Amino acid sequence: MPTETQVDAPLIVASLLILGILGSSAALWFRHIQRPREDIIEPAGVPAWSIGWVNFGIFICAMIISVFLVQSMAAALFFTTPSESEAPLELTPWLAVMAVLLLQLPMLAVFYGARRFYPGHYASRLNKVHLSLWAAFRQALPLFLMFLPVIWIASLVSTALLNVLEAAGVIDAFAPQELITLFQKGGDPLAIGLLVLMAVVLAPIVEEIIFRGCIYRFLKSQTTRLPAQILSGCVFSMMHANLMSFVPLVIVGVLLARAYEKSGNLLVPIWFHAFFNAFSLLMLLITSLSEVIPQ
Repeated sequence: MPTETQVDAPLIVASLLILGILGSSAALWFRHIQRPREDIIEPAGVPAWSIGWVNFGIFICAMIISVFLVQSMAAALFFTTPSESEAPLELTPWLAVMAVLLLQLPMLAVFYGARRFYPGHYASRLNKVHLSLWAAFRQALPLFLMFLPVIWIASLVSTALLNVLEAAGVIDAFAPQELITLFQKGGDPLAIGLLVLMAVVLAPIVEEIIFRGCIYRFLKSQTTRLPAQILSGCVFSMMHANLMSFVPLVIVGVLLARAYEKSGNLLVPIWFHAFFNAFSLLMLLITSLSEVIPQ
């Protein structure tokens, strides 16, 4: 008697989602290419941050030191150093929540502290154009749908190249990212929910303020737009400290800087970043529920 074929629902959902995005991207690109030249709107641009290397270095050092001090204080207060015979501390959902907060909040505090107490150097305008949350959402969503397949292609090419280098023994095998493993394993629903909220809300706000609002605008004051976009994208990618995702995140960083330049408002790359993180988490959830999709 023939056995029944089990339908993998997550695979179907993932396939429909990917096909929907590819179709939307193709339609948006077609509309963009067919648009008359006179209807093309020039980028609004963003003001460069001309504070000089010394003041910029002080700002970056203040952020690094504040993150180090806050994390060191938290480690001394809440954790004990494991001995050589003990297993290393396992990443749990609540520990991940604390780690994200101890990274993001000190950077945000330094940014607002510098603007508050040293406005002459650090309180320049982030936005050239005023946009409401809804107007920024409407600008960011089509950009995200247009460029997400570009990010996929960059990821596929990068992964293939890294696999070749790994097979040739040039680089070591990659261990799974701890955060991905954490989401796949699950845990306390409240902690997982907070992690998702921080990934979709807190991280886009803080990282766009620092990487696009500060680092990109400073680099733009020292060079032209494209080199500044590439350099800030590289810094953004290196901050995530993962070789597998280095090239795709450089592309994401460049696209976020271009969205900032195009719109003239930081809310647009914040929305774009939020869409990217939310979609990544959604695909992570779908793959973890599937028995067919590779983990």
